[in-house]
Amino acid sequence: MRALVFGADRVPRVQRVPEPTPGSGEVLLRVEAAGICHTDHDILHGRYPAALPRVPGHEFAGEIVELGHDVTRWRVGDRVAVDPLVACDRCPNCRRGHRNLCREIAAYGADLDGGAAEFAVVRAQNAHAVGDLPGSVAALAEPLACATLGVRRANPRPEARALVLGAGPIGLLLAVALRSHGVRDIGICDLFEERLTRARAFGVSATYPAGPDLPQQLLADHGPEAGRFDLVIDATGRPEVVQQGLALLRDAGTLLVFGVCPPGSGVTVDPHEVYARQLTILGSFSLAGTLPEAITTLRTTSLPAADLVSHTFALDEAVDAFHRIGSPDTLKIQVTP
Repeated sequence: MRALVFGADRVPRVQRVPEPTPGSGEVLLRVEAAGICHTDHDILHGRYPAALPRVPGHEFAGEIVELGHDVTRWRVGDRVAVDPLVACDRCPNCRRGHRNLCREIAAYGADLDGGAAEFAVVRAQNAHAVGDLPGSVAALAEPLACATLGVRRANPRPEARALVLGAGPIGLLLAVALRSHGVRDIGICDLFEERLTRARAFGVSATYPAGPDLPQQLLADHGPEAGRFDLVIDATGRPEVVQQGLALLRDAGTLLVFGVCPPGSGVTVDPHEVYARQLTILGSFSLAGTLPEAITTLRTTSLPAADLVSHTFALDEAVDAFHRIGSPDTLKIQVTP
């Protein structure tokens, strides 16, 4: 079969590899769509751990075409999205209910071959039915499941004022997850007006131009109450933006650090302010049993989920997809084998 392969030399190539065969408890998928995201870019450049060579792609969906031994839950022809995390279910974190923090975790697309190929093998228990969702929309379930976990952890009240820092694909998925959670007062900010214009179709009630003076500007324009928020979510992975998020919290507010900041980076936190204003600072890593909820959201939302896919590449053009990551005119980028 054809597959995108990250070589041991960290050069991506589309090449022919043996078609995988499902073992006991596994299924073989004909991949319909696979998302390319910043994590794949970081794997390629050595900023995220992975065993190379590797077929990347942890955001994917497809049709089951073969069943391994002992698989009774699924039938050939079923269409599924994939939870990419494979936990050990034995370590202390797994036993405490935090399988996404498993100390022996493996993931499709990093430690195991992923979905940027014509076919992929996954554990039957990692597959989740998507019904008649288009493949491109079903492949959004994984990143939306990550956003869903973040919103679950923050647990905002429906009447909360929320602000998402960054209007890229993850920022918009966070807006979708917030709307699904019942939050209606959602603001979003970004450096690019093009992204802010798009964001207005995804349930946000206000857009703000980003910049180094964002907190001061919001307070000057809206006052000390309307210029701050009950929940601020960073979707940029930039420490200086996380720092702004702290300054934008109302009393008893919550900052959710969702974007992936570089290891070793830092922000300044005044512990007295955290104490005196009852602030909460949360992290959220990957997904944790939230894929079914994400699929339900994609099936029921009134927001234009399909529009989150801005660029689609044939598998033979998959290497070119990496040149578009992070561009202002892109949202989710997908490969369709």
